[in-house]
Amino acid sequence: MLGWARFGKAAGAGAGVWFTMRGACRKTSPVALHAPSQFAFPLFLVGALLIQIHKLVEVALPVPLDGAFSYRFLQEGEDGEPIAVGDLVEVPFGRRKKVLGLVLKVSELDPETKKVDGFVLRNVARVHGPEYRIQDDRLKLAQWIASYYALPLGQVVPLFHPPSPGTKARKKRHESPDYPTVDPGSISLIPAQSDVVDCATQWLKDEKYGAMMLHGVTGSGKTEIYLTVMKKALAQGRDALFLLPEIALTPQTLTRIRARFGDQVEAIHSGMSAGQRCRVHEAAARGEIKVVVGPRSALFAPLKNIGVIVVDEEHENSYKQDETPRYHARHAALVRGRDNNAVVILGSATPDLESMHNAVQGRFQLKALPERMGGELPKVEVVDMRGVSQPDGLSPVLRDAMDETLAAGQQIILFYNRRGFARAWQCRDCGEMMECPNCDIALTYHLRPRRLLCHYCDHNIKVPDTCPGCCGSEFLPSGGGTEKVELNLQSLFPEAKILRLDHDSTRRRGSHQNILAAFARREADILVGTQMVAKGHHFPGVTLVGVLAADHGLGLPDFRASERSFQLLTQVAGRSGRTRSGRVIFQSYQPEHPVIMAAAQHDYSAFLTAELPVRKALAYPPYRRLVRLGLSGKRLNMVQEAADQLAIALRNNLVSGGVLVMGPAPAVFPRLNDRYRFQIILKGTLGEESRQWLRLCLKSLSEAYGQVDVMHDFDPVSIY
Repeated sequence: MLGWARFGKAAGAGAGVWFTMRGACRKTSPVALHAPSQFAFPLFLVGALLIQIHKLVEVALPVPLDGAFSYRFLQEGEDGEPIAVGDLVEVPFGRRKKVLGLVLKVSELDPETKKVDGFVLRNVARVHGPEYRIQDDRLKLAQWIASYYALPLGQVVPLFHPPSPGTKARKKRHESPDYPTVDPGSISLIPAQSDVVDCATQWLKDEKYGAMMLHGVTGSGKTEIYLTVMKKALAQGRDALFLLPEIALTPQTLTRIRARFGDQVEAIHSGMSAGQRCRVHEAAARGEIKVVVGPRSALFAPLKNIGVIVVDEEHENSYKQDETPRYHARHAALVRGRDNNAVVILGSATPDLESMHNAVQGRFQLKALPERMGGELPKVEVVDMRGVSQPDGLSPVLRDAMDETLAAGQQIILFYNRRGFARAWQCRDCGEMMECPNCDIALTYHLRPRRLLCHYCDHNIKVPDTCPGCCGSEFLPSGGGTEKVELNLQSLFPEAKILRLDHDSTRRRGSHQNILAAFARREADILVGTQMVAKGHHFPGVTLVGVLAADHGLGLPDFRASERSFQLLTQVAGRSGRTRSGRVIFQSYQPEHPVIMAAAQHDYSAFLTAELPVRKALAYPPYRRLVRLGLSGKRLNMVQEAADQLAIALRNNLVSGGVLVMGPAPAVFPRLNDRYRFQIILKGTLGEESRQWLRLCLKSLSEAYGQVDVMHDFDPVSIY
């Protein structure tokens, strides 16, 4: 039976727009106020039933549709709980009994009204408490994200509340494992640090928005600056947000911040249970905690009076969400800081090129910390691997260095950005490669558990006994990964305790923290892993870092490949020698590459000098903005046709505004998850009118090609 939900104008949608929802409600209104005739009610109860205040409520829902949906709200008596703009409510939608939405407008409704313009109204099922209300600066931020990223407001709302709001948490506990206490108290600042703190303090005193790019080499004392500025904000009765790029970094940083500020600090991230996240959210809204720490989702915590926002390791790609809404937390942090007249500190040893460009252009205050605290940056040696036999992945130079480090009782980090045991499983007789049937990509061989796995769609199969092509029984594993490196290390250094940190070893909740905490407590000698080991960790016992394939990322088909490689190499090198003299060894087949040489010299300026002219010549960021449009579907011809039609429309409407349209072309991985993929890249700045036109254009394309999914990504961090 068809039901209807009103959809349209009240929340800013286009006039006269209506939408039909199948199964939205029954023909007979479920909100009729009469009682069934077989029940007899006492008169005082009948009177109570009649004292109801009816409201018409416009609600933004997390669906890819413009505007708001109308519902009825029944307030029980004059003193009953009212409903207000900004409330988070649960409403039925289509066949779903409970969808969370944001109240955008409340108006009076005649109790006799069952329909609005012929559409049957359904009831608001629940109004969540004031702790979940989205108002003031958080509502402004939601509206900005929706506008900038060309999305309906309802699709942004889930960012601002935890899943299953109202879920009760178990007894409060600190999520951090047992890390050594790094920071028992304040540390005297050197002049360069004091200069940064003085600038931020003046902004706080003036209650003035200020944004700062803090470019400090690894180990230069950036965290001490963050904590000092946070202390000054808290002394003024204001709150603080501390953003990190990865959940894995949260426990160690949280331990240090709690050592300084105690129980007024809490973390929030997706690794916590729903109840734990709700507890922190509610405590922040009530003003019971003053500092929230976590990855990008922590930015939306309902702190009331934010004085400082720290975006640590601001260059990291993980600040960009890779699903709708595809916002960048760094950009959103600047907007929330502006709306709160707060200080925003973007910190990194390897700043994002766009951030550095903004600083040079005067949009941010640029501050530098060029020297490491209490010592020198580690010396980096580049080992030329051309012609070197390395069956275990380690050059003789690296093996000798590891022997010396272990003999001295120090720790080692080995970085290899490949998971599994072998990157390919190939028949020795006919040469056939085992590929994923969904992605047309070679399956990776994993030893524990023994299987062939696709790292893109998670398709996995048992390792075959015979080749499906020729029935041969011998296979050749080629390439390597962290699992193979770990096994080789166990053979080479049987007395050493080895830990592995990658996606496969951290599937269980809390495993990131447990591995890193154990290494920090020096319960292991060697930590081998993917890029998880490179980001922001402080391990005083590490004096040797080995990079097994320093040029691995340089060949990726992305204009940011050089930048990412430089950042990763510089960051992982910075894990060595934090408290005593350190050493770093890069193994490379391109030892003369400018990126390898700049990273080996810890020379960010040299990297900029080499990279920026290339970006400018090719019209890439920071000189031009990008929009990536992706199309995917099960039928290749249909996806290609849709992409061609979209490109024609784009060229007809955007080129006159100075926007370059590149493509369509197959994506770098043309088929993933059994879906063919094409993309179009736009180079140039799209104003508000062009953004809205693009959104409507993509909507029309989706309607015309119902079996083709279309996505848009403003300011993408990758284009493959």
